[in-house]
Amino acid sequence: MEPPPPRPTRLGRLWVYLQEQFPPAVMVPAGVASFLAMYFGLQALAGRAELQLSWRAALAAATVVGFMLLLRTYDELKDVEADLELGRAGDPRYKDRAIVTGQVRVDDVRALRWWTTAALVAFNLPLGAASLGAFAGLFLLGWLSFKWFFWPAVQRNLLLAFATHNPLSLAVEGYVLVVYGSELGWEGLGPEAALLLVGLWFPVAAWETSRKIRLPEQETSYQTYSMLLGWRAATALPLTFVAVSTACLALFARHTGLSAVYVAVLLLAAAAAVGACALLLVAPTPARTKLKPFVEAFSVAAQVGLVIALVAGRDVVFAGGGLPWSP
Repeated sequence: MEPPPPRPTRLGRLWVYLQEQFPPAVMVPAGVASFLAMYFGLQALAGRAELQLSWRAALAAATVVGFMLLLRTYDELKDVEADLELGRAGDPRYKDRAIVTGQVRVDDVRALRWWTTAALVAFNLPLGAASLGAFAGLFLLGWLSFKWFFWPAVQRNLLLAFATHNPLSLAVEGYVLVVYGSELGWEGLGPEAALLLVGLWFPVAAWETSRKIRLPEQETSYQTYSMLLGWRAATALPLTFVAVSTACLALFARHTGLSAVYVAVLLLAAAAAVGACALLLVAPTPARTKLKPFVEAFSVAAQVGLVIALVAGRDVVFAGGGLPWSP
C-alpha cells in the first residue's frame, strides 16, 4: 500500500514523525516515570517521610523527556543514510519509516533538534548554577555521542557504539542526582544510592541489547549484537542486565522499606524476561529472538512500579522549589 502524501507543513510532518519514532502518549509518561523513580528514590534513601515535588522538579522532569527526544533526533540524523539504504532495499524494519517514504524530511528533523535544544536550555536556566552545570555536562555528552558516532571505529562497530552511548542513561541519572542535591541537600545519601543508579540504568542496557539479536539465518546487512558476538553470547547480555538490575532494586527496596508487593512484581517481570532469554538459549527459533517485549515489561515494572511503591508508602507534598517566582 502506498504511503499517504507528506503533510504540507513542517509541524504536520513532525507530528507524523513523533507518532512513529517518539509517540508522546508513551514517551512523555516514560520519561517522567524515569525521573520520578530516581528523584523519589533518592528522597526515600535520605529517610524523608514525605516526598517533595516542586517547579524545579517539574523542569528537571521536562529536561529528562526533552533529552530523550534530543537523542532520538541525533539517532535519526546520524543513521539517516543507512536507514534510507535499508528501506530502499526492502528491509521490513525500515521500508515504511516516515524518513524513508518521504513523509518527513531530514531538514524537519534538524529543526526539531534545534527547537528541542532551545527548550532544554530554557528549562535549566532557572535551576541554579549546580543544576545548570550538570545539564551542560549532560548536553555535552549527548552532543559528543552524536559526533563520535562518525568516528569510523564506532560507526562500524555496534559494541563500541553501545559502550560509548549507553552510559548516557547513567549520565541522565547523574543530572537528576545533582538537581536533587542542589534543592534538597545531600544529607542521608550514602553508598546505597549506587543500588538505585545501577538498578535503573541496566533496564535501558537490557532493552538496547534485546532488540538486536537474531539467529544466523535471520541476519542481514543490518549489524546486530548476535552478528558480532554470536547469538548465544548476545542473548546473555539482556539476561545479565535484567538479573543485576533486579538484585539492585530488590536490595534498594529492602533498604528503604518498600512494600513486598513491589519486590514480587519486580521478580515476576524479571523471571519472564530471563525466562524468555533462557528459552531462546535452550530452544532457539526466530520467533523467540523477539525479547524486547519481555524486557520492556520488566522496565515498566522496575521504574513505574518503583514510583507507585514509593508514592504508596509516603505522602507527596508540593513546594515552591526556590525558583525566582516561588512563594
